[in-house]
Amino acid sequence: MRDVRDMVMRDRNHASIVIWGVRVNESANNPPLYEQTKQLAYTLDGSRPTSGSMTNFRNWQQEWHQDVFAFDDYHSAADGTVGVFEPLPGVPYMLSEAVGQFNYTQGKTFSAKYRRSGDIELQQAQALRHAQAHDRAMAFPRCAGVIAWCAFDYGSLINSEHAVKYPGIADVFRIPKLGASFYQSQVSPAAQPVISPNFYWDFGPQTPGGPGKNAAIFSNCDRLELFLDGKHLSTLQPDRAGFPHLRYPPFLCDLTVNGGGTPELRIDGYVAARLALSRSFSSDRSQDQFVFAADDPELIGDGSDATRLLFQTVDRYGTLRPFGAGEVAFAIRGPGTIVGDNPFQLADSGGVGAIWVKTLPAGSGTIVVTATHSSLGRKSVEIKVRSETP
Repeated sequence: MRDVRDMVMRDRNHASIVIWGVRVNESANNPPLYEQTKQLAYTLDGSRPTSGSMTNFRNWQQEWHQDVFAFDDYHSAADGTVGVFEPLPGVPYMLSEAVGQFNYTQGKTFSAKYRRSGDIELQQAQALRHAQAHDRAMAFPRCAGVIAWCAFDYGSLINSEHAVKYPGIADVFRIPKLGASFYQSQVSPAAQPVISPNFYWDFGPQTPGGPGKNAAIFSNCDRLELFLDGKHLSTLQPDRAGFPHLRYPPFLCDLTVNGGGTPELRIDGYVAARLALSRSFSSDRSQDQFVFAADDPELIGDGSDATRLLFQTVDRYGTLRPFGAGEVAFAIRGPGTIVGDNPFQLADSGGVGAIWVKTLPAGSGTIVVTATHSSLGRKSVEIKVRSETP
């Protein structure tokens, strides 16, 4: 009751709030308690409905008394893909969780760990599963929406590895994985054309023949033209048969390629007859680069303001190189301090990582952070620090 009161009073003036969750996540029904939390939310803010995530339908007509039935749906379809139940009749209904780490291939357990440094086939499955969850829920007009689990990896002791759980479409550093490619593509090309392959253009031990058959490219373009070493390979149309309800379905292609000779891939995306975007990908590791950049060029010298510094190994065109390795060491000058691992082992996070830089109290001037990769050289960034009081 205290937490519901604090939540509603804290957030009720935020226009982005549409539903109050007044139940403990995935808890058993407790009608007396949850009737009280519902009425408390009404008393503090009568403008929004109440809900709370459920994991089963047992006795819901008698024991569930919220406004919106929010269901965490983790089950497989008959073919081992994402299953989505039809909404319950007669009540507002939303899908509050899907995908997560659920093992759809086995139809049980939450053992799918989408680690950037892990199995490539599993990494590629994540975006397709998120796309399936949204597409299949959209088949039901009465489904109010889908919140797939989840945005970011996080610390946990349950179904985790080294105390980190891996259901996120971005990692603990907030860096998108392959799993984010579906969401990146679901925007109008008028706002931003997107070509986001759901694979790495790499011919390492896991993928000696390249991405292989049924490789997915998420894009909001009308058609894609693929070129291998400058020669036209194929013309692709979105898979509207497999994903009939998505506004921008993925494109599927056969990219079984001989990796000898370090081939290059180019993808041209067309909206109507106009070339909207072209992206290139290199398999030549000898031309890889080390990238180091800060999110913010300026901080406030108050002892708490901070910014993320991202670093990664990329190909000659700036695309993440999978399984990048090596050690990165950091040095800092100026009114700031480093928060994070120093040195940082890139192999642990699949070739990409981040640290944060926090200002010192009453600081001003310039922070210079230098990152040195064990084989790809050194890069520096500058961050201006202005006084807390003008």
